[in-house]
Parts: sequence; C-alpha cells; structure tokens
Amino acid sequence: MYIPRSRLILDGNAFGSTNRYKLELSLGDKGGFGFIKDLYIDKNLGPFSVRVGQWKRPWERQEIVSDFAIQFNERTAVSDFAGSGRDLGFAIHNRYEQSPEGIEWAFGVFNGFSGGNDRPVTSTTCVQRAAISCTTPLPTNVPGDWSPALVARVGWNSQGIKGYSEGDVEGGGLRYAVAVGYKVDLANFSAGDQASKTDNMSHGLEADALFKLAGFSLEVEGFLMKIKTADAAYGGLAQAGMFVVPKQVEVAAQVAVSPTTGDRKLVENRAAINWYWAGHPWKLASDIARTVQTGRDPTTLAKDHAVYQVRSMVQLTF
Repeated sequence: MYIPRSRLILDGNAFGSTNRYKLELSLGDKGGFGFIKDLYIDKNLGPFSVRVGQWKRPWERQEIVSDFAIQFNERTAVSDFAGSGRDLGFAIHNRYEQSPEGIEWAFGVFNGFSGGNDRPVTSTTCVQRAAISCTTPLPTNVPGDWSPALVARVGWNSQGIKGYSEGDVEGGGLRYAVAVGYKVDLANFSAGDQASKTDNMSHGLEADALFKLAGFSLEVEGFLMKIKTADAAYGGLAQAGMFVVPKQVEVAAQVAVSPTTGDRKLVENRAAINWYWAGHPWKLASDIARTVQTGRDPTTLAKDHAVYQVRSMVQLTF
C-alpha cells in the first residue's frame, strides 16, 4: 500500500481576470520526493490565450485528462509509447482544456519530442581509483540540450461535452469530442548520425475521440510514431464505461496495445468498478488487469507469462 499521488494545487487569476496561473506540486508521487508538476501563466487575449511554463502538452486526450478524472487507477503504457506528458514550453490556444463548443486548437513549442520531463532524475557517477568513489548530485529536470519540438492539436466539441473528464458522470444526451494531434522533433536542425536533417527528425500523429450518452462513455485513441529512420510504429486504446447506478456506480473495460522491442507488443486488458461519492473528486476506484507481451524475448527466445494485477484506490480532493 502506498500513496500514488499527493498534490497541492494553486490555480486562479492574479492582477485581473485575463491573467491565469497554475502551480501544482507533487508531494511525493509513488513514495518519491516532491517536485513541481505544473507552473505556468496564461494570458487571455480575447480570441486566444498565450501560455508559458510547464504543463501537459496538448497531445493525447487521456494524458491531458487530469489524474483525478480518469476511469482507471493509472494510464496505460500507450502514453509512454506516444511520448506524452509534461514539458517546458510556450503555446497559443483557445482554452482547449475547457472543451469550448465547436473548434478547439493549440499550437506550442516545447523542450523536446517526448514528455515526462517534469519528474527530476538523479544520476550517480562513480570513479575507481584506490577505492570506488561515487557522487550523486541533486535531482534536476534541466535538459542537457534543447531539441525543439512543435506540437499542434485541433479538435471539435459538441455542446455540453466535458472532453477532458472520463466517464459520463454528468449524464444527458449525446455529446462528443474529437481531435487530431501532430508533433515533430526539429532535432536542432542537424543531421546528427543520419543522412540528412529530415532523416534526423521524429514525427508523431494521433487521433482521439470521446462520446458520452446517458451514463455511457466511449473513448478511443490511435497513434503513429516515426522515430528518425526507424519503421513507423502503431499503438492505441479503447475504453468504455457505463453507470449501472446513475452518477454513483460505474463499470468500465479497457484494451490497449503498444509496441515494446522488435516486433513485440504489450497488450493490456482491464476492467474497473468505481463508486462515486461526489463525482471524480471523491470516489473509490478499483480495477483488475491482465497484461502480456506478445512474441518471444529476442535474447532468450522465451515467451513472457501474463501478469495479473488488482488495484484499489480511494481518491479525496479538497
């Protein structure tokens, strides 16, 4: 047993209603140390806003959804395959996280092609002389080099959809949100070890959709990742949920497939039952999973056994 997420969030406006800020602190995710998750300022300029700082890049619906608003205890490995997560950068957008009716859009420039750079890392260096001496510097998330990446997202929302909250907690008629995203690693405009600058770039393309109707929800995502000159790789997920007791008890199922090494794939199958006391902020979320890697280990030629997992989590948001 452990606390998977403990967060302190400050979010609001300062020096006028057009100036928004957010500071989200991790107080020890999964038993680790504290660090900054989000820290940004957002200036509303009427038809669009400008954001500078660190936050979840506008890439992949399930990743943009806040941890507290997902149907399962954790996200799938597809998010890691797609290079989702937080990063430092700046963007212009039309407040896409609020699922505006009609078109939503966001365009940004970030530190790198893959996210997840909010979590500091430690690196230990050891030198052997008469004895082995090791030095471990303080944790840091400062990038070693800036490899600018462009990220773009465009979508369409029906009236009343909460596009970045999983499960139809609200209930009501048919609502939907669809979007596509693209990102490219400009690789410092250098050929590197490749034959040309173009070959040294990496590309990502994704499409996602969320449908809600009378307590039922369906979310689908698909990805194409092209890393430099390597073959294109594909992954995706689908998950559905239904409130068997309106706004209180929900059952859900999920399947996700993502490439690992060689021609192997990780297949995740999960089922969940969630008890909502007051929507997503107060709930008991439980799920059971079977995950397995297809094919054989390239070194041992052995097949992996399936892994079974049962999780249960109480969520309290104040």
